[in-house]
Amino acid sequence: MALLPSPYNRLLIPIYLPSLLMAVAHQAMFLLLPLYALELSGSAAFAALVMGLRGFGVLFFDVPAGVLVSRLGNRLVLISGLTIISIVMLLLAVVSAEWLIALLVIPLGAAHAAWFLGWLSHITVSCSPNERGRATSVIAGIQRFGAFAGPLAGGFIAQEFGYSTAFFIGGGIAALAALLSFLYTNNINSSKTPNTNHYKTIVNIFQSNKKIFSTAGSVALIFQFMRSVRQLLLPLFGVMVGLDAAKIGLIYALSAAVDMSLFYPVGIAMDRWGRKWTGLPSILFFIIGFIVLPLSQGFYSLLVAGILLGLANGLSVGLVQIIGMDLSPPGVRGEFLGVWRLISDSGWAIGPLLAGLMVDLASLSLASFSTAGLGLAGGLVFLLMVPETLSIARKRSKNKSE
Repeated sequence: MALLPSPYNRLLIPIYLPSLLMAVAHQAMFLLLPLYALELSGSAAFAALVMGLRGFGVLFFDVPAGVLVSRLGNRLVLISGLTIISIVMLLLAVVSAEWLIALLVIPLGAAHAAWFLGWLSHITVSCSPNERGRATSVIAGIQRFGAFAGPLAGGFIAQEFGYSTAFFIGGGIAALAALLSFLYTNNINSSKTPNTNHYKTIVNIFQSNKKIFSTAGSVALIFQFMRSVRQLLLPLFGVMVGLDAAKIGLIYALSAAVDMSLFYPVGIAMDRWGRKWTGLPSILFFIIGFIVLPLSQGFYSLLVAGILLGLANGLSVGLVQIIGMDLSPPGVRGEFLGVWRLISDSGWAIGPLLAGLMVDLASLSLASFSTAGLGLAGGLVFLLMVPETLSIARKRSKNKSE
């Protein structure tokens, strides 16, 4: 570890290794959950509902997770999230009732919120503004490797051995990640004021940051909306053009490979020149990808759309989290990041549900074209109304040091 440059040397074992294991298991779920729900019910709308309920679980627990991070510290919240993810995956392996599947994905989402706030708080406190892009982009790169390896392995295992086997293996991997976090992750963000009225703190954060949340927050929401709809529509379009789980998993994995290849240079660019330098091109490629997606006719044309969307996702690697870190005020970082996650994760929850409604009432194509239009609106807000947050964070850090 001593040979690694900062901040990687501080984060390798306590954050990066557990995140690598967790990413493989959890990212596989993004492919397997809608396909499993579709197989059980025969309804694309039910598959969208399942993904939307998982997003609701994330949304529901974002702010409580931020409060718990401030009160209990990042370590306990992070480990608890990983443990619950493992338990839910193991339960998914043994149940087949549609209502149980829909019920279980809610705590799966809530546990993801806890895990996410745990590592996000750890990096925010332990890294300077000039390190956050690189530190967070590695986490995002790890998640993208998980999005490459997870769906590829998950699709193969589900095709050859069944969905239950895939869920069992995913649960075991997540359990190993929880064990590593228990052994090696330190508690660096425990609250020094446990009697703080966190409800009043949350209300004050909303009131004092209205402009930030209405501009930068709306851009974060739209980014997450596009990402969640991408994860839903790509496999569903694969089914529509007649591909099996293994071929859909291959497209998903190749898209993730493009995505994953960008995390290191994007992190450097964001730390050196600013967050907008990669965020704005990302939105442009999202728009193009969602326009191309409904034009797919088979494996290769769907692969083109998947690669475009992977490029879009890679150019904004860690962007939403980094902007939240830049804007988070000292003293109430946990609560602010919880609120920030609540706003951005609204996109995860709303995306699949709204897309599913459009699929049910109209078509997959309408859902894709509408998402492209929303991306255009978000790009204009980002370009014209959101200041460069790296400059804000650098100024705040300089004032603190003085």
